[in-house]
Amino acid sequence: MSQPQLILFARQPIPGQVKTRLQPDYSPEKAAEIAAFMIRATVELAVSAWPGDVMLYAWPGTDHPLFHQLADEFHIQLAPQSDGDLGAKMLDALRAGIERGECTAIMGCDVPHCGWHVIDQANDWLARGRNVLGPTEDGGYYFIGLQEARPELFEAMPWGSNRVLEMTLARAEKLGMEFDLLKTLRDIDTAADLWLAAQKYEPLKKFL
Repeated sequence: MSQPQLILFARQPIPGQVKTRLQPDYSPEKAAEIAAFMIRATVELAVSAWPGDVMLYAWPGTDHPLFHQLADEFHIQLAPQSDGDLGAKMLDALRAGIERGECTAIMGCDVPHCGWHVIDQANDWLARGRNVLGPTEDGGYYFIGLQEARPELFEAMPWGSNRVLEMTLARAEKLGMEFDLLKTLRDIDTAADLWLAAQKYEPLKKFL
């Protein structure tokens, strides 16, 4: 079996520009600190659980010190996310990965509590020629892995809404594609999300 690639998507942890829905419970500086923690935790988890290549695609660029620390420490490659909405960014990243010769997955940095077994399961399915989705409780997804990049899954999608997962699966059905579904997780956007995730993931408790 081939080794699929994993691309992590992250936004520079700059106060006032990340995790704004954690405010006003947290200051912009603390929200950025939480974002930086989740990026590092996700990279550490991915590198330990994913047998193939791991890359970090950053927005709006790769020049934040944290990204270079992670690249040096964990020997991962960095790349800037492309322009456009989230769908365009993911489609470009998936195409680039698949053009490098392997099936490819994208994972956000909002579920560091997912556990190695989730990532291991996703890798196994992808390596066996399956497509994979990791649903979130709010109707989106935290993980998508594809054997081929299909624009129909990404174009004109209401990103950030509670219809993304449902519409993705409906479009896949029309294309004759099937997805294996990972465990449904709560991604961390709000203070309530953070509190609930911390009950199962000890490292987050320092932010409560």
